[in-house]
Amino acid sequence: SRTADDPAFRATVNDVIGSVESSPAIKNLESPYEARNRDLISDDRHAAMVKWEMKGDADRAQDNIDALSAATTKAGKQHPGFFVGHAGVSSDKGLEEMFADQLKLAGERSIPITIGVLLLVLGALVAVGIPILLALSGVLATIGLVAVTSHVVPADSNVNAVILLIGLAVGVDYSLFYIKRWREERAAGREPSAALAVAGATSGRSVLISGFTVLIAMAGLFFAGDKTYLSFGIATMIVVGVSMLGSLTVLPALLSKLGPRVDKGRIPFVHRFRNDAGGSRLWKAMLRPTLKHPAVAAALAGGLLIALALPALNLRTAQSGLESLPKNAPTVDTIQRVQDAFSNGDVAPAIVAVEANTDSPATKQAIGALKTQALTSGQATRPIDVEVNASHDVARVTIPLVGSGVDAKSNDAVKTLRNDILPATIGKVPDATFAVTGTTAQSVDQNSLLKSKAPIVFGFVLIFAFALLLVTFRSIVIALKAIVLNLLSVGAAYGALVLIFQYGWGEGLLDFNSNGGLAYWLPIFLFVILFGLS
Repeated sequence: SRTADDPAFRATVNDVIGSVESSPAIKNLESPYEARNRDLISDDRHAAMVKWEMKGDADRAQDNIDALSAATTKAGKQHPGFFVGHAGVSSDKGLEEMFADQLKLAGERSIPITIGVLLLVLGALVAVGIPILLALSGVLATIGLVAVTSHVVPADSNVNAVILLIGLAVGVDYSLFYIKRWREERAAGREPSAALAVAGATSGRSVLISGFTVLIAMAGLFFAGDKTYLSFGIATMIVVGVSMLGSLTVLPALLSKLGPRVDKGRIPFVHRFRNDAGGSRLWKAMLRPTLKHPAVAAALAGGLLIALALPALNLRTAQSGLESLPKNAPTVDTIQRVQDAFSNGDVAPAIVAVEANTDSPATKQAIGALKTQALTSGQATRPIDVEVNASHDVARVTIPLVGSGVDAKSNDAVKTLRNDILPATIGKVPDATFAVTGTTAQSVDQNSLLKSKAPIVFGFVLIFAFALLLVTFRSIVIALKAIVLNLLSVGAAYGALVLIFQYGWGEGLLDFNSNGGLAYWLPIFLFVILFGLS
């Protein structure tokens, strides 16, 4: 293939530069053919990068990037013998949109799946409509309330999808408590009003206890020390509270008004398999051997849960990097080519912010020493870029690190940078301050946050859930049994996730590439969700 010295190669690069150089949205446009930018050409000279910065904040940059991406793509089409791709701000925007669309799609799919399950369980269209309408009205009410709370605590961009998923889960669950018990009492010969009174005294109480248990579990997110957890915690507590309120007030009123008409619109064949008076034949058949041999059943089930939970002892979290993304994700092909041609660290570098008088000889010398020591450590690669703001009191040093950005090599490189190199260089300048960010630094910090906050969250949920169950059932055995079984279930869920995603056992089936860890937010969020709902 052609090299950067080829006239056609140079013409392609020049056309790319010409397609964006007049844009008022960019600054600091750099050509790989400038003497000071020779690091923008790969060692084998078969690849080159054209770099620029976007003006304004992140939102403004994303608003302006589409026109620039289109311009470079158009320039590339004029040179069919060369690959021209873009990455950076366009990657951030494209991936955010992809993840948001996927989460939205999951929420949209959950509604028809829920309706299908309810049709099988309840066997009548009117009966199915009640829990669906209650759940969706609770979701809409919560979205409105979160719009108010977001002025105090900013809501995560994915919070509406989480509200939909949790709202459907608890709204439908609580409605089924009532409807199933009400049907059973009617099948036993009670009048609809008397059946409703019994359902309220039994299932209504269960809904109340269940709702408060979920609220306690979700309140544990307030101690996680992360704004994403905080916004999810507020939203999920609101949707659970609204669903609980609707199930205790609106649902009984609807059942009282509709009476036997709840069973209108019976589904052929499905309805005849219902047995409200005698209970489910399927569950009876499954429970018969369990009740006949309880010790054996407990040993087998408990052993299976413990075996599944064992891999959770090696659970680790990691910031998702390029290797965990689908190959057809936006700009992934370009990023992969940059990694292959230059270095792993050039895609996810460490970004060092230095606050000091950047014109002083001491600061200049310290930044020079920082670059030298970073390279001689063997944990950083070229090019190391230094940018200074207009007032010359802040510098940004971009340092490519070894590794993939989220693996052990990259993590060790960040620790060396923070603990050894920066204190020995920038740290020696009087009144100078520094901080390190970037994908790898975020991953390291999030792991550290998880390790420090997880015991607090877990302890809060376990103690208050145990206390609530103890007061409700007035039995230490029942409360303790619930806590132990929930911990086993959560541990088994963690273990399954470690096997599938961290160890990569599900890569072929689920079409993903393991990055050797789980998403940093997943362990705590999964714990409170599973513990609350179960």
